[in-house]
Amino acid sequence: MRVVRPGLQAGDAQAVADEVLLRWMPRQLCRLLGDGDVDVRRVAAVVLGLVGDRTCVGCMARALHDADEQVHALAEHGLWSIWFRSGKAEAGAAFATGVGMLEREAYREAVGQFDAAAALDPDFAEAHNQCGMAHFFLGEWQESVEACERALERMPAHFGAMAGMGHAYTQLERVEDALGCYRRALSINPRMPGIASAVERLEAKLGDAPVLAAVRAI
Repeated sequence: MRVVRPGLQAGDAQAVADEVLLRWMPRQLCRLLGDGDVDVRRVAAVVLGLVGDRTCVGCMARALHDADEQVHALAEHGLWSIWFRSGKAEAGAAFATGVGMLEREAYREAVGQFDAAAALDPDFAEAHNQCGMAHFFLGEWQESVEACERALERMPAHFGAMAGMGHAYTQLERVEDALGCYRRALSINPRMPGIASAVERLEAKLGDAPVLAAVRAI
C-alpha cells in the first residue's frame, strides 16, 4: 500500500505499474486478492489490471466473487485489460486495427483484421472473441459461435465470450444452448444483470424458472 499510494493519489497508472514491477512479479500479487483488508484487495485488483498477465487470470476470476462490489468491478475491468494485451507483439497492429473498425461499425473489415491477428498468434483468445462479436453484428450467428468457442478453448474463464456465444445461440433459436452459456457465464461472473435477465427470460420460455434462484444465490 505504501508503494502504490502516491501513484494512485496522483492518478498516474504507469507510475503505479512501474513501482510494482520493480518489486514483485504479477503472480505474487494474486495472494493479496484474498487479504482480509478490503482496501488491500481493491489495490491488488487495480495493480493486477495494470500489470497482470495470463498467469493472473485464475485469481482475478476468483475475485469476481468477492463480497465487495468494488473489488468485483476492478477485477472485471482488470480481466478485460489482461485479455486485450495478452497477444504476441506481432499480432498487436492487426488487433488494434480490428478494434478500431469494430468501433466504427466496419464489421466485415474487422473480421479480416481479427483473423489476421489470430493467424499471427493462434492462442490470442481476445482476437477470437472480438472476431465473434464482429460476426454477431454481421448476423453471422454460427460463425460467431465458432469464434467464441475458439476464444473459450484458449481462455475458459472468458465470461464475455461465453455470454457472446449465448447471444448467438439465442439468435439461432437454440434456447437450451443459449441458456447453458448464460448460466456458465454467470458462474464465472455473477454480477452481470443483463445476462441474469436473459436467463430469467429463457427459463420462463422453457418453463424452467426454479433454476433462477440458484443463479441469483451465486
